[in-house]
Amino acid sequence: MSKIGSPERGARLLFVAGGTGGHLFPALAVADRCRELAPNTTIRFVGARGRLEEDVVPRAGYELDLLWISGFNRSLSPKNVMLPIKIIRSLMQSRKIITTFRPDVVICAGAYVSWPVGSVAGSKNIPLVLMESNALPGMVVRKLAPKAEEVHVAFEETAERLPGANVVLSGNPIRRVFHQKLDRGEARRHFGLDPNRPTLFAFGGSLGARSINNVLDGMVGSLLADGIQIIWQTGKSYEGEERREENLYRARFIHEMEQGYAAADLVLARAGATTIAELKGVSKPSILVPLPTAADDHQRVNAEAMEREGAARTILDRDLTESLYGTVTELLAQPTLLSEMGEKAEAMALLDADDRIARRVLEIVHRVKSS
Repeated sequence: MSKIGSPERGARLLFVAGGTGGHLFPALAVADRCRELAPNTTIRFVGARGRLEEDVVPRAGYELDLLWISGFNRSLSPKNVMLPIKIIRSLMQSRKIITTFRPDVVICAGAYVSWPVGSVAGSKNIPLVLMESNALPGMVVRKLAPKAEEVHVAFEETAERLPGANVVLSGNPIRRVFHQKLDRGEARRHFGLDPNRPTLFAFGGSLGARSINNVLDGMVGSLLADGIQIIWQTGKSYEGEERREENLYRARFIHEMEQGYAAADLVLARAGATTIAELKGVSKPSILVPLPTAADDHQRVNAEAMEREGAARTILDRDLTESLYGTVTELLAQPTLLSEMGEKAEAMALLDADDRIARRVLEIVHRVKSS
């Protein structure tokens, strides 16, 4: 493994990410790659109190500061009353963190926690790097983009939505396990399924997708009768029982997601940025069901970008009951079409996104230290 030379030694990087895995895990992947390339780099994370990062970041081996901050509720909500106080408090906390840690570069991976830290970094002329994994950039990225050295994106069309910003198409970092080419038959046997039967892999995130679960509940019998077998991650909020039976593996959580992808002829999922990146990485055709409550409807934009390239079909939540069964059976009856869709997903993949972004960050550090 090549190491970055002495100019990067002693680099201090402040990563800001959290709220959801879609923001946090790509930032962790880049941080890990920075540490591999420049082992003496000091890395610290900033996240939001009470969110996923509070547990995940320390487990990954990084120190973490937590801000008292939350997002703006787009509907009228009493929670918004405290927002101005939280913003002022988080700006004060961010200023203290940056003053104490003295980062060479601040890397923000979106989400509301990025705004106060990114704003303070900009006011102090500290180089700011942004990571935007969705086709439609979020409000925080749009606000911070004019101050950023670079904005790393996963979709070509994202640049059109960030006029004047220095946009770099780098992809969305995913775990290295999704780079592996696993045997399809072995993956199906991993779940106790027939290695030769057409297979649907359905999931909706760690908590589950209520609409997908409800519709699948009503059609699973018909799909099994049609000769289709199913791997189904229901999510932890699902009330039904876990089931292991002939042609059906249903569990609340699947740790070996790479095995699920490898086993699948077709994937049914939400259209979050991390899921999209994984589908590209594992070259799988998909039916994407955008989360209708996602901010700025960005999951729909993600799904439509995949559909335009011929890598996916999009079904809106409101159309699931009417359209899902027919779409699943139509696609699984056409192996050649599924193969073509998988190839088109693969053509969109940038599997070295963590390396691309990490090297650009360390190049900025080199420039800062040499100036």
